[in-house]
Order: sequence, then C-alpha cells, then structure tokens
Amino acid sequence: MSKRVLITGGNSGIGLCTAEQLAGRGAEVILACRDQDRGRAAVARIKNTHPSAKVRLFDLDLSDLESVRNSAAVIYRELDHIDVLINNAGVVPTKQGFTNDGYEMQFGVNYLAPVLFTHLMLPLLQKGEQPRILHVASVAHWLGRINKKTWRGRKPYLVMDAYGQSKLGNILFSNVLADRLAELGITSNALHPGGVDTPIFRYVPKPIMALIRPTLTTPEKAARLPVSLALDPQYADVSGEYFANFKPAMRSPLARNSKLAETLYYDTMAELDLPAL
Repeated sequence: MSKRVLITGGNSGIGLCTAEQLAGRGAEVILACRDQDRGRAAVARIKNTHPSAKVRLFDLDLSDLESVRNSAAVIYRELDHIDVLINNAGVVPTKQGFTNDGYEMQFGVNYLAPVLFTHLMLPLLQKGEQPRILHVASVAHWLGRINKKTWRGRKPYLVMDAYGQSKLGNILFSNVLADRLAELGITSNALHPGGVDTPIFRYVPKPIMALIRPTLTTPEKAARLPVSLALDPQYADVSGEYFANFKPAMRSPLARNSKLAETLYYDTMAELDLPAL
C-alpha cells in the first residue's frame, strides 16, 4: 500500500525534488503551497514525469495563522489520513518582513505556523500507517538563539540570526513531539538535507560556512534524505533524531537542551492559543 505524504512548500527547489522522488517511489503526494500557480505547475511537472502518480494540491499560507487554520480544516475534510507530514516550506528574506499576525517573517513562517499546522494534522496522522513527521531544519541552527524579544521584530535585523532561531526552533519542536507522541506511535525527526549554494550564504560567518560548505549539493541530491526518512522501513521506529548525510548528526548544545525545548513549546502554545499535547 502506497504512503500518503503531505509536504508543505513542495512547488520549488528541494521541496519539489522531494515531491517528485516521492511520486517516483509510488507515494501519493499532497502538496500544500501558498502560490497556487506554482503549485499547479509542480503538479503538472510531477505528472509529466510520473503519469500514474497520485498528486493533489491544497492552499497553505504560512504567513497567516488564520489561513493555516482554514487550510487545515479543508485538508481534514478532504483526506481521511496522512502517513507522513514533511514540514518543508520556509523563507529567508534578506530584509525584515512580518506575517499577517505581526511576527518576524522567518520566525512566523519557518517555525510558528508549522507548529500550528502540525498540531492540526495530528488527527489525520493518528489514522496513518507508521506515521512520521519530518521537520526540514538546517546546520545553521548552530547560529540560533531562542529570544522572545525578537519574535515580533529585530533591531538590527540579521538574516542568519533570524534563520538560525527558526531552525533551532524546528529541532526543539521535533524533540518535544518525539517524546509526547511516542505513545501514539507517531515518530518525529528533524533533518538537514544539505544546502544548495545560493546567495544567502554570503551572510554566513566563515566558521559556520566551513561546516556548511561540505554539505552543499544539488536539489535532487538534497531531496534524497527526506524521501528516505519518509518512506524507508528502517526509519519506522526512529524518533527524536536530527539527520544529515543519512545518519544522526551533531546538534548544537541548545538543540539538545530539553528544558529549553519544553519552555519554547509552552511559550509557543500560548502564542497559538493551543492546549499542550
């Protein structure tokens, strides 16, 4: 029986290559994208390469929490289960921007909205077969610090500091889910798929760049890790890990801090007005 995989932002870059490879391995692919034109183009591209693939497209705007709730309600009505959720979508604006709810864009889109969306998808995941949640993080989480004072804006705005905080948040959230969802049989893992060389790296300090450069690759190669974690049987019972290069990778001390993870989780639940798991 094929897996049903929901991937956010799977209409370009690593996300699109992930969606294509998932379809190529027989998975049913659910794309949740903000840009519906690009989403339809992605569906057409996948179907052109894999004519028998099952691919569906839903609207999802992570910069608007009310929109996230509405989109999740539509998905819940349309689907009876999800086997894998891949939180892939993200932004890296070089100038400070804000979500519709007033959060700094990277914190809001890369971290806060995926937390909300994941919680709203849990009822569908509970109905899945060996359900898995994957969070696309980054080695740049080593730059991250959790600072509530920056959640609604930074002065000055430093793009990699903001990015690092959001990616650190992804890993900490994954860790919390791994603990809290264990009894439900839902696994949660974070991953660094490998970076694709883009102009964003000019903002990375040289010591961090020395860590990142060996992992730079093509989108096609970068997609292999999330595809493997989503579908391969050897990962069915693995939870609470952070993967890079197909093996558990070293996390920053903050990313291993369980007290910080719990504090961030409860603070996030307060921001989203959600009950804790």
